[in-house]
Amino acid sequence: MVSMVKTLVKLTWRYWGLAALVVAAVGWLTHDLGFGAIAGFSSLALLWLLVQAPNPCGAPVRAAGKTCRNNARGVLRGCHLQQHKWQRFRTLFVHPRLRECLRQLFPANSATTGLASLGAIVALISTIISAVLSLMPASA
Repeated sequence: MVSMVKTLVKLTWRYWGLAALVVAAVGWLTHDLGFGAIAGFSSLALLWLLVQAPNPCGAPVRAAGKTCRNNARGVLRGCHLQQHKWQRFRTLFVHPRLRECLRQLFPANSATTGLASLGAIVALISTIISAVLSLMPASA
């Protein structure tokens, strides 16, 4: 019983961002949450997707056209290799090559990375929209 509880807590901690994304989506659909709460849950989901969501590394390796298949955490972070962490960060922010950036965010051989990237984009848009709507004065 104790090991099952530990496993449940471990899985809950590992995927807490999905719960935040679901709460934000339900808030948008039911209008039960205020825009500030939706912005908060969306920003938490965005943070989780960018920094903690499990997915493959995807950093380019020396073999032509190949990418790293090691496990990584988050869309922005690489695997355990320090160079891959820098390559992932640099590809997304320093180089303005949109095509290469999209190729790494949505690789053809990894649905997990594509879903994490899509979730991060949706959470970012939800955060921006709900933050703007929460700052607007309420109409009578």
